[in-house]
Amino acid sequence: MEIVNIEEKAFLGIFLASVEAFPTRFRPNQYRRPNGTNPEGEVHGLLFGQRIISQKGATTFNVTLSVPNQIVHERNADGIMPSVVHIDRIREVTEMFPGYQYLGSFHSHPERRGDFHKKKTVDFSEADNRSALGSADDQGEGLLEVIFGLTCLERRARTQPEHIGTHIIHNCCGVYKYSLACFIAEPDGNNLVDADNLICTSASGMHFVDFE
Repeated sequence: MEIVNIEEKAFLGIFLASVEAFPTRFRPNQYRRPNGTNPEGEVHGLLFGQRIISQKGATTFNVTLSVPNQIVHERNADGIMPSVVHIDRIREVTEMFPGYQYLGSFHSHPERRGDFHKKKTVDFSEADNRSALGSADDQGEGLLEVIFGLTCLERRARTQPEHIGTHIIHNCCGVYKYSLACFIAEPDGNNLVDADNLICTSASGMHFVDFE
């Protein structure tokens, strides 16, 4: 049993990083990114917090901090290749602080409005699967793999928060529509598995009337 609680600041870190790098050409009526800026597309980052194991063997991942990777080898709308060296730098410093244990990683799946699907957009690719399972093998324990699907609309969306299965929260914020999905990578596993219970009050509690 894996319970995942993503606190507000961690969720905002994922959301804002994904919005900042969202491809300009995917936005309505904007086709070129500003001259001189870095490539837009997917984002990748690390998740920190507390891992709590109950006497009955259930594991709770309490995610309190998300740190986007600023230095990457390559970034586009279809993928991202983070730098392992710079990942290690982030972990080296963050894990010195009590209460910030490495819990896994996140990355975004930006989509054009017509291609966005609240469930399919957060499906993991074979590359996602291999990378997450490899990290779990190296770590020697289960890790989180959070996928944040995102699209941009012409106007503010009017939709109700929706929980899909046990591991996806679908919602909107302003002109952005998103799905937050959480998977578990186990050492020696063959595939990522759905989290048994994804909790994120910020993702599931926001509604369009909150921003009127």
